[in-house]
Parts: sequence; structure tokens; C-alpha cells
Amino acid sequence: MKFLHVSDLHFHKKPEDNTDVVSMLDSLNKKYPNHYLIVTGDITDDGNERQFKNAYEELRKFDGKIFICPGNHDFGAAGNLYSKSRAKDFDEMLMVPLQQEGSFYGNNAPVINVISNENDKVMLIALDSNLETSHPFDFACGKVGEEQLDYLGSILSDPNLSHMIKIVFLHHHPFIVSSPFMELKDAEKLMRLLYSRVDVLMFGHKHKSKYWENHGGIAHVLAAENTSIDSLKVRELSIESGVVTVTKVDI
Repeated sequence: MKFLHVSDLHFHKKPEDNTDVVSMLDSLNKKYPNHYLIVTGDITDDGNERQFKNAYEELRKFDGKIFICPGNHDFGAAGNLYSKSRAKDFDEMLMVPLQQEGSFYGNNAPVINVISNENDKVMLIALDSNLETSHPFDFACGKVGEEQLDYLGSILSDPNLSHMIKIVFLHHHPFIVSSPFMELKDAEKLMRLLYSRVDVLMFGHKHKSKYWENHGGIAHVLAAENTSIDSLKVRELSIESGVVTVTKVDI
């Protein structure tokens, strides 16, 4: 079972502004037709209806093998201020047509999908890390929230699910964020909850690609950059008989 991790696609309204990201997605789909795709937010540049339509036209090529979560740019103009209407549009214009289970609108539980083959069973846990605020000083900050954290804790504590490989993904960077305008406000709570309970943690937001091994009690932590054809490489996650490996592959 193999996954590709991309993030911060930032689809725009004008097709000519999406040339690089469209080329990148086309290349990944052709080179890795049997891989799953995980997109960790900022799929659009500011949640405009035309941007959602452009994103869907490209992402539907991965129908049945894609998992997404929202970023601050999906839920607010220029990623600045949270908009309920944009959050609703994310569900209606991406989640529903891409046949994603669950919802990211309002107070929500994590969006969970389970996939399996003859050797492995993988649980994918998508979090909404957008902070619902209209305060300008919090414009790009994030927060998982007590409801999602409580639900996540119950899942990770369930002994009946302990045999599964668990991948948690969200948009905001959950640690080492120097900017007060980009922080995940409940990052410490999240990282304590995930400690020694999940196999993989993925995110984007900072537009910087990085990989940590055995960090914070998590075997594999992946940060993806602002992904386009110029990125040249993306990270591939491979799961085989319970063994998880991470490498970079060409776009």
C-alpha cells in the first residue's frame, strides 16, 4: 500500500494560474496510478467557488484513492479570516463530489477512513485545524479543538483498533512554529495525545518540506511544501506487512 503526500496546492480562479499544479497532479496520476493521494489543506487560494470547481476538476482524477483536509486558505479569503460559507463550500464542492466520508463544517469529529489489503489495515484520520475566528491577529493560526481531540483520544485508546496502522493528517504545523501568526494553538495537547499512539503524522501550511523520524513518539512525521511541478519530488509512504517506510519520488 503506497501513499503520496502533497499540500498547499492553492488553486486559483484563472486556469492559466494553475498550470504548474495541474501538470504536477497529471504527472503523479500517470506515474503512480495505484498510489493513494493525501492532500493536507490549502487546496484553494481563498475558498472562492471558481477555485473549488477548478480543484475538483483535477482532483477527481484520483477518485477512490484520495484523502483531503482543509487549510486556512480554503476556509477564508487569502487565508486570513474564517468564513462559515467557505467551510460549507469545501464540504459541498470537494468532500461530497470526491466521495469523502464525514464533514469539516462546524464543530466536527475527525474524518476517518479505513482501507485494507491482504497484509495491512490502515486508518486515515483527517483533522480540521482551522481556527474559527474573525480576529485579525489570528489570521493564519490553527486549533484542533476539544471535540476533535476528545474523539481522537477515544479512537486511539480503543484496544480493538490497536492492530491498525494509523495516519493522522491536518494542515497546520503542530510543533516548532516561530511565527505567532501561524501557530497551532493546541499543538501541545495534540502531540501529547498522539505520542506513541500513531504511526504517521502529516501536515503542510509552512510551504517547507521536511521529514522527521521518531519525533515526539511518532515514527514518521512528514511536512509537505507548496506542491507544484517545480517541487520535482514528493514523499512516498509505503506500508507492507506492518512496516512503514518513507522515501522521495520524482514528480
